[in-house]
Amino acid sequence: MEVFILKNIADHFFLFYGASLVSVYFLGIIFANIGIIKSKRRNTFLSSRGVISASDLPHVSLIAPAYNEGLTIIDNVLSLLLLKYPYYELIVVNDGSDDDSLEKLIKRFKLVPVKNEMPRGSIRTATVRNIYKSSLAHYKNLTIVDKENGGRSDAVNVGINIAGSELILCTDADCIIEETAIIKMVTPFLEVEQREVVACGGGIGIANGSHIKNGVLRKLNLPPNLLGKVQVVEYMRAFLLGRMAWGEVNGLMLVSGAFGMYPRQRLMEIGGFDPNTIGEDLELCVRLRRHMEKLKVPYKVVYLPLTLCWTEAPDNYNIFVKQRDRWARGLWETLKTHTKLIGNPRFRAMGTVFLPYWVVFEFGAPIIEFVGLVYLALSAFMGWVNWKVALELFAVVYLLGCIMSTAAVFMYVNNFNQYNNFKHIFKLLLAAYLEPFVFHPVLVYASIKGYLKMVFNIQSGWGKMTRKGFVTAP
Repeated sequence: MEVFILKNIADHFFLFYGASLVSVYFLGIIFANIGIIKSKRRNTFLSSRGVISASDLPHVSLIAPAYNEGLTIIDNVLSLLLLKYPYYELIVVNDGSDDDSLEKLIKRFKLVPVKNEMPRGSIRTATVRNIYKSSLAHYKNLTIVDKENGGRSDAVNVGINIAGSELILCTDADCIIEETAIIKMVTPFLEVEQREVVACGGGIGIANGSHIKNGVLRKLNLPPNLLGKVQVVEYMRAFLLGRMAWGEVNGLMLVSGAFGMYPRQRLMEIGGFDPNTIGEDLELCVRLRRHMEKLKVPYKVVYLPLTLCWTEAPDNYNIFVKQRDRWARGLWETLKTHTKLIGNPRFRAMGTVFLPYWVVFEFGAPIIEFVGLVYLALSAFMGWVNWKVALELFAVVYLLGCIMSTAAVFMYVNNFNQYNNFKHIFKLLLAAYLEPFVFHPVLVYASIKGYLKMVFNIQSGWGKMTRKGFVTAP
């Protein structure tokens, strides 16, 4: 009798958890649509030449850490130098690369060491070996920093120390950024509101298979393999139905490290990025919000739905598992570091709503799914499963997932001028409908693997992300 009571409790728990998650996603669709409408109005304002040619725009320091990016480093730096914004400097930080990255940069941009350049900030970092400037007049806004290896966060902190601008835009040296990205990212900081913008994130896209020429994305293609296509759908869903929606209720807890803008003064106040955590972008955003809550200063974190930054995603399962294993460990570390905030009413909605959501649905989802699979196997072994009901329930869950992915794809295609031909849409929808079978189980496996490393204190670094480079446009 007790066994069947426990079984009944378990059945209702999994049903309630699934229904709650689906409800959150459908609310996300509503809030995301509201956010897209607002974003379109903002973009109409941005189309005015007067904004781009204004003389009172804030100065921006674009910081791009690089480690062993020799294959794509020149194209990527050229891309970052072609941005249409009148007041920005580019700081590329070579984080102790042991490939030919620095040699290629010195040769291509005619770099010369700057003897008297001193960091303006005081964040502790690994030793800076040299600071270089280009001897070419048209690259006068380029600074290359060579330092001892200390990890991505440490490299970004070096850039923050050296930066002379009021706004910091963090990206990666392997990213391709849209030409008008900076002006769009700066706009939320210009809007007169009662709340201070402490972070702004832009959409991230996958450029695998696309054509790049002179650092500019010339032709957008879908990735050639199924794993890449599924990740495109995943990014659409995560950024539109996730971050866009949470941004509307000021509940955004993550600004992607690949493309995020912050006030330099606020970064200095909290000591920059934490080099001792793997999920440095999530941890920084949580710490920034915590800092503003303690100061009792009204603030907000903004997300722009436009895809402003393109990157190379893992194109095989081995690299993909390493990436998501790392993301899972980063989430674990951040929640552990800020445990005192979770459920704490002193931090208002951040403590009572937003962080608990992350614990239950972001951190907890892989665990619940894994336990659910074990429970299903046990139930099947014990003969407890009504297979007709189980298959019907699976069909309902599968269809709901397909509906949400379809909504994300069509919201993206209808609102942004990308992937808007029939061939692309068909391939994206096919990838979305295959995702539960070829992608999601691997994602759960990678997350559980990362959690187990944390439980048993297994040391594991970032893992090697092997770059193949972008396709050069003819």
